[in-house]
Amino acid sequence: MRRLGIGWALLFGLLSPVVALSGEEPVVPVYHEPHHRQVFQYGPTRILDLQIPPGTTTWFHTHDSPILYVSLSASPGRTQILGQEWNTPGPPPAPAAAGDRPVPPPPSAGPRVMSTTGYFMHPLTHRLQNVGDRLTRAIVVINESAGDEGDTTADAAGFEGSAELTNRWFRAFRQTLAPGTSTGQHRHREPVALIQASDGRGLASGPMKFELNEPGQWAFFDSGASHEIRNTGTLPLQVIEVELRQPRSKD
Repeated sequence: MRRLGIGWALLFGLLSPVVALSGEEPVVPVYHEPHHRQVFQYGPTRILDLQIPPGTTTWFHTHDSPILYVSLSASPGRTQILGQEWNTPGPPPAPAAAGDRPVPPPPSAGPRVMSTTGYFMHPLTHRLQNVGDRLTRAIVVINESAGDEGDTTADAAGFEGSAELTNRWFRAFRQTLAPGTSTGQHRHREPVALIQASDGRGLASGPMKFELNEPGQWAFFDSGASHEIRNTGTLPLQVIEVELRQPRSKD
């Protein structure tokens, strides 16, 4: 019995640090936080599918790179910065940072595009809580590069029209394709992430093919990759192309 007691004591002694650790609040990079599910990573680009059900709290997670959100559904929430108290519950805050150009109203009804670049200079650790009765969902694009401080025009970068959002790391262009129409084959100077922003069906084709069949579907095409976006359904198809701006060679 004495040996058994010593054995149990040793066992609990070995387990006690694990129990203590399991009771601590985890702090992880945003792309390792369970509600920010990473669906793609290539070079400095990451795409996350953020989903926070009603009544749910995320883990503490750290942002240290510029980020862009395409908000698909929103619910009142609150935020707690690590080491501080929760803020007052309310509508989801619109991320902002010094130097970001204000986001104009969308040219047509559709998900809002938001960005914050301040994490590049000032990383932040916080957690989020959905205190409403709807799902909070957004497709999140992260650019881990140093961005592009140049003045390349949208036309020179391979885009038509004006950017809905622009800063050193991102430019976002929204367009709506009528049934049966397409963008035609085109290419961009920088990598692009494509996010479906409406109901409908489509196909984004290039070196790889991506089916678009519900809001939140995405595609990625590297710099210089020729691609086409086609509406294959019966409804207007709204898509948002996000340019991932990166440092340019001085050659």
